[in-house]
Amino acid sequence: MKKIILSLSCILVLAVITGCGLTSKQVVKTRSFGTATSKIGRFGEREFLNIRNGIIEMNKELVSIDNTKLVKSLKLDRPASVEATAKRVAASKALRLYGELLVKLVTEGKTENLQKIADSLLESTSVALKEEISDKKKDAVKKIIIGLGSFFVDKKKADAVKKIIPAYQQTVDNLAELLLKDFSLTEDGSFGFLKAYETTAKRLKNASMRLVNAGEKYTVLERYQAVQAFVIAEKAISRAAEISKKTEKTITGFKKANAELVKVIKNKKYSTDDIKVYAKQIEALVAIYQVIDN
Repeated sequence: MKKIILSLSCILVLAVITGCGLTSKQVVKTRSFGTATSKIGRFGEREFLNIRNGIIEMNKELVSIDNTKLVKSLKLDRPASVEATAKRVAASKALRLYGELLVKLVTEGKTENLQKIADSLLESTSVALKEEISDKKKDAVKKIIIGLGSFFVDKKKADAVKKIIPAYQQTVDNLAELLLKDFSLTEDGSFGFLKAYETTAKRLKNASMRLVNAGEKYTVLERYQAVQAFVIAEKAISRAAEISKKTEKTITGFKKANAELVKVIKNKKYSTDDIKVYAKQIEALVAIYQVIDN
């Protein structure tokens, strides 16, 4: 990570000195990838918070219908603690900021807030990947981005794009990999957030079914509460399955598109459909998310 930060600093310095513009295809592909990446980052930011809140809510329901649960063993947000959630939100934020930075760099006249976006990108990446960025390096990047935001012409921004995308390829792949592990319901995601969410929902479902199936042993009010808990659990299980299926496919597409974007930037004549496919997968994920979130 430290090498990447140094490389990014040097790359942006070189972008001041020399460079050629981008072809229309390179601009379109970069903007498409950047827009899609900012969307998947925004999705992650929201969903990690939703998962934490969902786990807390389901554990609360579980305690209310299961009289074997005691205060001494009560930890409503396990394993989605504030610290664990913050790290995952940071990874998502870094992806969103990377996408926004690329879009601004290939959009004519869009130079405002470049410094702020770049600084936030480096900071969020540092938190997510557990890498410390020294103040000296932060200041170096800050000064470069100030210059970029104040007097760079489109040609210079284009040159920066050509250098930044290859340099940051592995970093954004690593960030995407973190999301993939957390949104997977397979064995690889056994310790991920979505798996914990699903497991909590299954516990709640089992507890509520025992109460409902007990018949007249419980009052109508107790049965009503159990039925409510059962519905919450069923929705959460379905939600987890849909999110996992779409997200795994999307992040796999993201890594392919990221590699293809590097090739597109390095070779003006390079042609690929992976970026277009990735953008469509993001739209499908967003559409599914809007349905299950409501």
